[in-house]
Amino acid sequence: MEVVRKLVLDDLKQILLLRIAIQNYDLKYINNDEIILNQDQLIEKTKEYVVKNLDKNLFLFGLFIDDELVANCGFYLDEHFPTYKNKSGYLGYICNVFTKEEYRNKGYQKKVFAECLKYAKEIGITNFKLSSMNETAINMYKSFGFKSNQNTYSLKVLK
Repeated sequence: MEVVRKLVLDDLKQILLLRIAIQNYDLKYINNDEIILNQDQLIEKTKEYVVKNLDKNLFLFGLFIDDELVANCGFYLDEHFPTYKNKSGYLGYICNVFTKEEYRNKGYQKKVFAECLKYAKEIGITNFKLSSMNETAINMYKSFGFKSNQNTYSLKVLK
């Protein structure tokens, strides 16, 4: 049976499994000299983050098939100064978008992504951002109306 719903702390074990799968998938984009945590440390830090933030400024959604979490996505709230374009100042930063490999290309991610956006809009989030290097994902984001912005820069400060 297929169910799409908001994730809760009782889902923590499955959230962690999918989050580590995302990180392992993204390893192909990371140079080895940039890695600062081993997998066990990453799991522990991720667990701490989810427990501290879920349903406060982190909102996660998942698609389950027979009680197995197979696709998820979410957003975290980033608060900024209000602007002419964003009266609340809140930005929903899309995160944790992932579908297990054997469940891809079946429309599952679109379903969970739609539910995530619907909830965000219900709580008043009108501005969203995300980042991705995955062409398939980018095409899905565009189908929801996301547009590319080339004016974003980043800096990593090393200690």
